[in-house]
Amino acid sequence: MSLQATRPEFLDLFPKDAAPRQLAGGFTWTEGPAYVPARRAVFFSDVRQNRLLRWSDAGELADEMNPSHHQNGHCVDLQGRLIACSHGLRAIVRQEEDGSWTTLTDRFAGGRLNSPNDVTLHPDGSLWFSDPTYGIDKPEEGYGGTKEQEGNYVYRLDPDGTLTAPIRDRVKPNGLVFVSAERLLVSDTGDAQTHAYRLAPAPQDTPGLTWSGQDGQPQAATHERVWFKVDPGKTDGIRVDEEGRLWSSAGDGVHVLTPDGEEIGRVVLAGTVSNLCFGGPQGTTLYMTTGSGFWSVETRTRALQLTV
Repeated sequence: MSLQATRPEFLDLFPKDAAPRQLAGGFTWTEGPAYVPARRAVFFSDVRQNRLLRWSDAGELADEMNPSHHQNGHCVDLQGRLIACSHGLRAIVRQEEDGSWTTLTDRFAGGRLNSPNDVTLHPDGSLWFSDPTYGIDKPEEGYGGTKEQEGNYVYRLDPDGTLTAPIRDRVKPNGLVFVSAERLLVSDTGDAQTHAYRLAPAPQDTPGLTWSGQDGQPQAATHERVWFKVDPGKTDGIRVDEEGRLWSSAGDGVHVLTPDGEEIGRVVLAGTVSNLCFGGPQGTTLYMTTGSGFWSVETRTRALQLTV
């Protein structure tokens, strides 16, 4: 486990003598880390053990929810609440202050969602999430069931509860992150590439565009180009730091790239990283989930904070 520079500036992103360290192990398939400042803890899933866990700033590991309905990806909304993709419930759910869970959406166009996989927050408060079929295809990652959607879409859930499907051309959409209020990156584990989409207001009848919006403000999501591809492995989770650099999961750890998608270095671990997030008391700790472990490394950067 090490920091491997492709360009010299990569090592400037870490304190002197920084190195990846394993915080906990014994898991089956960890996923979806998200740091919740109000709880002073990072939350992550073991999808196949059907558990939601938390790692506190004090270094304590505990179960948050067991069973968890095979939760996968997480994010935090504008009010600081934990948002989860539930494979088992085939839904997006929110944890309330009393610890209970509220289903935000579980159906589109009359049918159940596939199995929401990962979710990210737009600065306007909308939640965007991917919906491949892993939770219904793999019995160890969900409760099975029948596919009721025509495709594997990326959805937008507006604060008023309106659900639309702005992106419908992906094979197996997975991780996603906003690099600006107008650009969304979506990893596709079906074609092993990460794609960029440009968001912009557009009339609802604009030919060739899928759209989403509220208050009469439709929003087109147009494919720009393939942004990057990692090797070995595939991009699953993605994060972006305050300078716009991309931090992508990969088959050998985490690859760090320029905003345009050129590699500058790697956080090398023993195997595949599924997902990652920034967090900790200063926001500079990078947390990483792997098949059996939960890892961290200290950095000199933080997650990008977007505003509309």
